[in-house]
Amino acid sequence: MMDLLLLLGMAFFWTITYLLIIYQGFKDRTCGMPLAALCANLTWELLFGFLMPFNPLQQIITIVWFALDIIILLQFLYYTRNEYSPKKIAVIVGALLATAFLLHYGVSVEFHDPEGKYTAFGINLMMSILFIQMLFQKDLLGQSRFIAWAKMLGTLCASVLSYKLYPDSLLLMIMYVLIFLFDVGYILLVQSRSVKIVQRPGAKQGNTQQVVT
Repeated sequence: MMDLLLLLGMAFFWTITYLLIIYQGFKDRTCGMPLAALCANLTWELLFGFLMPFNPLQQIITIVWFALDIIILLQFLYYTRNEYSPKKIAVIVGALLATAFLLHYGVSVEFHDPEGKYTAFGINLMMSILFIQMLFQKDLLGQSRFIAWAKMLGTLCASVLSYKLYPDSLLLMIMYVLIFLFDVGYILLVQSRSVKIVQRPGAKQGNTQQVVT
């Protein structure tokens, strides 16, 4: 029962994370997920949702995530259409998708990991780092404290569940801890930038307005 609750908690919070990223992306007219992480997500979900499913409930969850990530990819293609030529975007996205897919499959075979747990937490760690990088590059565009909290809670459920199943894996344990630390750092950074004091031009001297984003 505890394993099922942790799996459902992971599914719930990560689905909320994707939905919030999509919502914030439309609101800010941007893509709220780093492209490398997005391509890694999509290919993991393609491999373990359609080609190598390992659990019926997880397969359903993974296919739902795949559909949501397709929407995020479409947001990236749409909102960057004026920044890069279609040919350049196609080459970049195609190369990232192919590379990620081959790495997922290779790690799964090499480490005898039909559940894709090593690549899943590897993607998660990469995403935690890249979200912080994106915050410094784009400030809060496409991001929010709700996304940060949902991501952290979903991954925490996944980490506890994975530890219960594989308590002797040092590599996984290192990734659990690093992801949690980066996620907490990301939450603190987003929170510190979410409340800004803006001095409005033309306002009375000494009058400021607090804006919560």
